[in-house]
Amino acid sequence: MTADAVTLLPWAALLSAIAVFFAWRAWKAGDRAAVVRRVGWALVPWALWLVGALKLVVRIGSAVADWAAGFVFRPSVWLGIALAIVAVLLIVAGSRGRGKSRAVEGGAPTRDAPAVGATPSTRRKKGSPKKSGATAQDDDLAEIEDILRRHGIE
Repeated sequence: MTADAVTLLPWAALLSAIAVFFAWRAWKAGDRAAVVRRVGWALVPWALWLVGALKLVVRIGSAVADWAAGFVFRPSVWLGIALAIVAVLLIVAGSRGRGKSRAVEGGAPTRDAPAVGATPSTRRKKGSPKKSGATAQDDDLAEIEDILRRHGIE
């Protein structure tokens, strides 16, 4: 046995004891499936210790902790996060306004502006309804009224 294996033995025992404690609580609650699962989890630290992978898990945990500590305590990281947030906000704002800017620049005509290339005869004057549209609407209404009268609805 190496020195690393001996120093990791208490960690395996502690993790296993925690899982056994929760298995015991599940046993008292009467949840037999949870007991089986938690006993299985109690065996995982011993398997990792025997294979030598518990050292790997500890090294990974230490590396993540070192990275997180450096991440939290460096001002340059927070500046980078602030810039990332500003960049995302600008991208989202730009993509939401994309359709509006194309319509104003010359895509679709707006309500007040006539279409590009429209002649004065094709433009609709405000306040004067179209004659052909009014007669077409009257014909449609007359047809609907006729159908309703035939069915006895007035």
